Amino acid sequence: MDSASKSVLLLQPLKFQAQVWTTALQSQQIEVIEEPVGISFSQLAGQRDAIERANIGLLLVDLGAQHLNAFDICRWYHDNYPDLKLILTAGLRKKVLSTERRLALEQGAEDLFPGFQQDNILPAAIGRVRRILEILRYHPLEEQNLIDDLMAFYRHGAVPAHKLPTPTEMAFSTSRQSCPIDFEENPQTTIILPERAYSVQRLSSPDESPPPVSPPSPPQPKLSKFYLKASLVALLLLIAGFWGWLRSPRQFQISPIQGAANLALTPTFSEVPDVPEGLYNYGGSATWALIRPQVEDAIAKVYPNLQLRYVETVQGTPGSGQGIKMLLDGKIDFTQSTRPLNDEEYAIATKRGFKVTQHAIGLDGIAVVVHPSLNVPGLTVAQLRQIYLGNINNWNQLGGPDQDIIPFSRQSGDSGTADYFQEYVLQNEPFSSTVVPIYSTTDALRQLNGATGGIYYASAAEVLYQCIGKPIPLGLSPDKLIPPQQGKPTQNCPPARNQPNLEAFRDGSYPITRSLYVIVKENKDREQLIGEAYTDMMLSEQGQKLIEQAGFVRIE
Repeated sequence: MDSASKSVLLLQPLKFQAQVWTTALQSQQIEVIEEPVGISFSQLAGQRDAIERANIGLLLVDLGAQHLNAFDICRWYHDNYPDLKLILTAGLRKKVLSTERRLALEQGAEDLFPGFQQDNILPAAIGRVRRILEILRYHPLEEQNLIDDLMAFYRHGAVPAHKLPTPTEMAFSTSRQSCPIDFEENPQTTIILPERAYSVQRLSSPDESPPPVSPPSPPQPKLSKFYLKASLVALLLLIAGFWGWLRSPRQFQISPIQGAANLALTPTFSEVPDVPEGLYNYGGSATWALIRPQVEDAIAKVYPNLQLRYVETVQGTPGSGQGIKMLLDGKIDFTQSTRPLNDEEYAIATKRGFKVTQHAIGLDGIAVVVHPSLNVPGLTVAQLRQIYLGNINNWNQLGGPDQDIIPFSRQSGDSGTADYFQEYVLQNEPFSSTVVPIYSTTDALRQLNGATGGIYYASAAEVLYQCIGKPIPLGLSPDKLIPPQQGKPTQNCPPARNQPNLEAFRDGSYPITRSLYVIVKENKDREQLIGEAYTDMMLSEQGQKLIEQAGFVRIE
């Protein structure tokens, strides 16, 4: 146990959640440093020196802070603060799916907590604060201090008077709380959807004052007696139910390796509820082309009256960006993407009177390929970045032959892969003027075959099955280069083809991975109905198997 003082950096845009966390952590002599709501992750990354001076040991980040998902936050965290601990929270979500928690754990987070609810603050806080103290290797939980401070928080009007726990409820809550997270055993379609939970009050600015809270009326004696009797009955029922739960078989189990839960998914497409009939248009990511035919065939067998039609844009090149634009413009019913939604797209949807949500259904690795005759041991992500920024322009600068580098790329704005590459590899800097723009991966590989110094990046599932282009290992450092394919690159293609290194994508040792999304239009109309049904099918066991067979990583 470390006796030195501890500090936690809090990035919680929801006022109520931030207040509970601050009260609970300060009750344990943990200093809370709260960042302003509007701070961006790039600004936060620039505060490294200040964070080190403040002896911060834990980042407590809500997934709604930047409208990002767990993958993106964990990747930002690994890049900027790998020595700190990270816990993610999910706003006002009452529960988180075990698959969501597992994803967060696999990406390097210590845990993923649902939001505090007004009727269960005390038991939830006890479990979660105890978990944080363990992670920080600090003192054991000072439970009475936590209870006293939270009760004071209640009394100051943070929670309506009728939500105040009775002494009986409080005693039961403190004794039964042993797990810091609530699992939801019935899988839903949502995988970390901050925008669904964040239509609530944000943190007030310093010049704002909270609304006045009326003091609670003094309780009447008869009501108190009745309330205590009712509480006792409720307590007995809860104990009986809890005992029955302990005696019943679990629907999930904690993995001793991952520390995560395995949750049974809906088995097949035929068991997905509320699947509509009729003709629906969709569009988006070119990477998804690897799985579309199999999914459409499987859906047609089960739902012959449902017809899905992929629609390409008439302007620009097919891709995630174009698909999202078509969805916002009302030209398609849902779309597929290899990048998350951005703030501008959220704003456009809001302005037009609906919401859009992103549902992560799988994970993809981005592979880099070169001309088959080129001999280079591999690249670090930093070297790859310098190539596409135009600062490295000959392979002899990287241990290769004296050969000019010819980088190829699809157009950012249209291609989700190019957007992702520009944001996370180039760190939002523009592509060099030396980069040759191409229409598609097929076009890129055709040109690569005639360019000895050529280099290209694309979805591993998409590019490794081709027999043109040699995949090269990537890493964050030269001594930790990981190949995007299983084993050595095959020399007999076809019939033998390179297979994606799914294990490295899954465990995070491969440095460039991203999520696959279904983007749904939430308008309480036919578009939302088909979008959610399609998401449910992709998150079923049958859908996840199709994802894995296509060369992607399943999420459960």
